[in-house]
Amino acid sequence: MHTLTILYGSQTGTAQDLAEKFWCLARSTDLSCKLFALDDIDFDYFINNCKYVLFIVSTTGDGDEPDNMRQFWRSIMRRTLTNKHLEHIYYTLIGLGDSNYPKFNFVAKKLSKRLEQLGANMICNKVLADDQHPHGIDGSIDEKFTSEFWLNLSKLIGVELQPMPEKRLPSKYKVEWINENNIINSNYSNGNSDYHYTSSNTVRHKFYSVPLISNKRLTPNDHWQDVRLLEFDIQDYKQELNYHCGDVAVILPNCSLIHIETLAKLFNVELDHEFYIRSITDDSTPYDENRLYTVREIFSEYLHINQVPNRSFFDKLIWFSNKNEHEYERLKELTQRENIDDLYTYCHRPRRTCIEVLQDFHQTTSLIPFNYVFDLFSLIRPRSFSIASSPLIHLNYLQLIVAVVKYKTIIHTPREGLCSTYLSKLNINEHVKMYIKSSGTFHLFNDNLPAIMIGPGTGVAPFHGWILERVYHYGYHMNMLLFGCRNKNADAFFENEQNWQTMIDNKQLVYIAAYSRDQNEKIYVQHKIIEYGQMIWTWIHDLNARIYLAGNAKNMPEQVCDALKTIIMKYANLNEDDANQYIKELEKTKRLQRETWS
Repeated sequence: MHTLTILYGSQTGTAQDLAEKFWCLARSTDLSCKLFALDDIDFDYFINNCKYVLFIVSTTGDGDEPDNMRQFWRSIMRRTLTNKHLEHIYYTLIGLGDSNYPKFNFVAKKLSKRLEQLGANMICNKVLADDQHPHGIDGSIDEKFTSEFWLNLSKLIGVELQPMPEKRLPSKYKVEWINENNIINSNYSNGNSDYHYTSSNTVRHKFYSVPLISNKRLTPNDHWQDVRLLEFDIQDYKQELNYHCGDVAVILPNCSLIHIETLAKLFNVELDHEFYIRSITDDSTPYDENRLYTVREIFSEYLHINQVPNRSFFDKLIWFSNKNEHEYERLKELTQRENIDDLYTYCHRPRRTCIEVLQDFHQTTSLIPFNYVFDLFSLIRPRSFSIASSPLIHLNYLQLIVAVVKYKTIIHTPREGLCSTYLSKLNINEHVKMYIKSSGTFHLFNDNLPAIMIGPGTGVAPFHGWILERVYHYGYHMNMLLFGCRNKNADAFFENEQNWQTMIDNKQLVYIAAYSRDQNEKIYVQHKIIEYGQMIWTWIHDLNARIYLAGNAKNMPEQVCDALKTIIMKYANLNEDDANQYIKELEKTKRLQRETWS
């Protein structure tokens, strides 16, 4: 029997959602199909047991691979592998990226090159999907990939494959409701042993519940951007939540009560109704089959019920729409490839949420068995935030700087980010689930070399505590911070801190700020780098300063590097090629490091 193996590397869940879509399409053809996160598949099993493989990978940060494919990446890069190791494998690849970022689809390109080096054969041309495509990721894939993939795979295995998105598939789970200690109902669908599913969201890290001790708004109440300084008491888990400056706190958010209540009404279930969750296979799941859950708990802590749905969400709604002709026809229109503009206008442009879609198709929603919520909704993904405190200065507590995501579209209700909104609304002594993740390649060296820190906006977070640590714990006084924000009086977060001003007055900190909207001409940190180029070059060349850059990965990192290149060319009298080489050498020797996020 031929088997398609789908392997994904996903940071925010987009690649996983797409992988599950192709998994469902494969199941609709009755093709045996296995689905794994890349780090969930044993590498020797991959080499010895996989023949037809679809890779779906995203790129994160500054061209980095997702967390759940790093182990696989180390394995496939082993020097002992030869150009014949994968010659029996036929593969293709979908890369997910955004061409607004400099290292567009960098991980997909690297992986494709490595597979080719090891002798793997192509099923069809890879696609580097672009979020900037007029129709988004789906548009890129439909235009260049989907039909060619199924056609070529059919030829390879000698069986015609005709995916049927409308074919209702068994749910991944059954639900056994509890009433007065008796099982009163079981939503059950028999699984097929040829279909293998694993979820990389099975909790691998242990989260620790820590109380909030302060929730302070850093920006004025009338400012468009709500930025918070949050403090958490970690003294009960000092060893488990031990961190260093530059590390990351990973937070598992909850969905809001108003959305939980709305969805419960749509599915006609009581929030405190208890049930068991049973997997239809023996594969790993994020749920414990030996414990009871409530509807409230699942909607609050497990399922991302208020995200913007992808197209496969609408494909699954069609499974239950055949009793309402109007809703069925509308869903068909939204899922047809030639109507992708319609889907974009209805859903993606206004950022319409899953709950709002279910409300619009309420007749269809009323026919969906409850166990299918696990198929419709993705799991809540943890969010990462750079830690803004120092364990040597801020004893027993941890600080985060969080910009609250909130914006308007044509829909009356403002759109909100799940985790930032959750954190901003926390009350004192409420608990948050957290663990610490090492900064990895972003290493803040505690030595006496001068440090040049570039952190516009919330990119200042990892430097806030580190500057205090360098000055007050280690006595290192050669510190320079280039900070950028819109307005001096609105979002220059720490200028009014007493410690901050004292360090500036005592010449322990060189503070250079760019206020982009306080004058007619916009000024950003890259302009300040050029303005203070002579001093910055002296620190780099004469004093061997290290340079640290943190912030949004979209345009800022390349603009900052261009500014650094400009001052290197000017003050070192180098041409552009030699200046680029100088910057590469700084990166190679860890004297230039970046911590960026999308």
